[in-house]
Amino acid sequence: MERLINSLRGRLLGLVLVINAALAPLLYLGVSAIVEDGYAERFVNSVRSYSHLVADQLEVEDADDFDARAAYVLDDVVLSGQVVFAELTDGERRIHSSIGSLSTPIPRADDFHFGEHGDRAYYISHTIKRGAHSVVLRLGFDESPTLEQIGAAKRRVLATILVFAIASILVAMWLSAVIARPILHLEAAARRIAAGDVRVPLEMRSSIREVRSVNRELEHMRRELVGTSERLQNEIREREVSEEKRLELERRLQHRERIATIGTLAGGVAHEFNNIMTPILLYAQVALATVPAESPVAADLKRIVAATHRARSLVTRILTFSRAMDSQEVTVFRLRATLDEALALVRAVVPTNIEIVVEALEDVPVRGDPSLLHQVVLNLCTNAYQAMGGGGGRLCIRLGATDDPERTGGAGRYALLEISDTGHGMEKAVMAHIFEPFFTTREVGEGTGLGLSVVHGIVTSMGGSISVESAPGAGTTFTIFLPAAPEPTPQGAVAVHTA
Repeated sequence: MERLINSLRGRLLGLVLVINAALAPLLYLGVSAIVEDGYAERFVNSVRSYSHLVADQLEVEDADDFDARAAYVLDDVVLSGQVVFAELTDGERRIHSSIGSLSTPIPRADDFHFGEHGDRAYYISHTIKRGAHSVVLRLGFDESPTLEQIGAAKRRVLATILVFAIASILVAMWLSAVIARPILHLEAAARRIAAGDVRVPLEMRSSIREVRSVNRELEHMRRELVGTSERLQNEIREREVSEEKRLELERRLQHRERIATIGTLAGGVAHEFNNIMTPILLYAQVALATVPAESPVAADLKRIVAATHRARSLVTRILTFSRAMDSQEVTVFRLRATLDEALALVRAVVPTNIEIVVEALEDVPVRGDPSLLHQVVLNLCTNAYQAMGGGGGRLCIRLGATDDPERTGGAGRYALLEISDTGHGMEKAVMAHIFEPFFTTREVGEGTGLGLSVVHGIVTSMGGSISVESAPGAGTTFTIFLPAAPEPTPQGAVAVHTA
């Protein structure tokens, strides 16, 4: 583009130089001819008028002293400075000016044009009537002053033409710059647009109307391009967001299906295990009643009964996860009271180097079993302070409400319960399995892997959802959303037992 602009500038300057070279000599010759004709015409008209005056003066002179008076008139004419030759001819007799620069006759005819014969003198004759005869007045006028004026005028014309040529070249250079400047701006704008920057407006300021018109058209095209680009970008972003939402919903669905499958399996295993443990517990209790209390057999039977009770507790937790509990008490209650009861137990077991912070922004009623939610809070708080270990940290419980469907996954108002810690955090591979039963990252004998699966089962049974955010070294945050229920009646909540 820059090479093209330089070429255009060179072409424009070359064209101006060619025009000046072709027209300047013709212009000089034409103007010089006009100037020369004007000065010559003025000179000829002036000398002719002057010679007529002299002839008229000689014609009225007295005849008695005509020669002396004629010589005096001729001397006066020569002294005027314009005439270089003056004489009167009367046949063979001639009367000359005594001070004329040319006292000898000029053997040539009169001049009809200025500068004729090349002798720098203009000769003119007049016939003067003197009674019955006539005399001829012959005057020669100096052409040198007029020739000098013509030469000076020609020099001025030449200087004017040269100034005009230089000015035209300068104007051509300025005009090329005026034309090239917006083109350079257009080139820079094209480079910006090619680099992806289409938001900078095109500003090609120029005094040329056509350039301004091109600027308006290009700016209109740029705005259309910006609008099209923004629409495409918005469509791409919307498709990306839709794709992310679709993938997230698929992931949630797959996770729920996997949890439901595992829950069904765990529920079936728990029932079968419960069927096996029930006769063991019954026969152990019957045998314990028939043997002496202090016998070694009684001690063994007591150990069997205790182990059976622990096994039934494990079965109960599995059934809670699989939502196959025999019964639960459903009521409308507020989360703050249940949260305070659970935190009273948590504070008793949490080390003193862990700070517990509670933030209750809003407490909305929910429908479910308060004892099960009590268990949810205990399990999550226990996992939180165990994740922080002996180094201490901060345990935060936040209670509130939200109606954002992007977070809750459904329309309507939801109670929000958020429990976060400053522990070691988890990787994504671990978070994908934390709600599965018997999955644990602890050492053997330190956990059953049912705590978070039970929490998931309780929250799901209440119609809610649970999500987790964590990263290694950045702690963990569990967020629970429970559907809000209508306000309880003033007489108190009414319990409903469901099988």
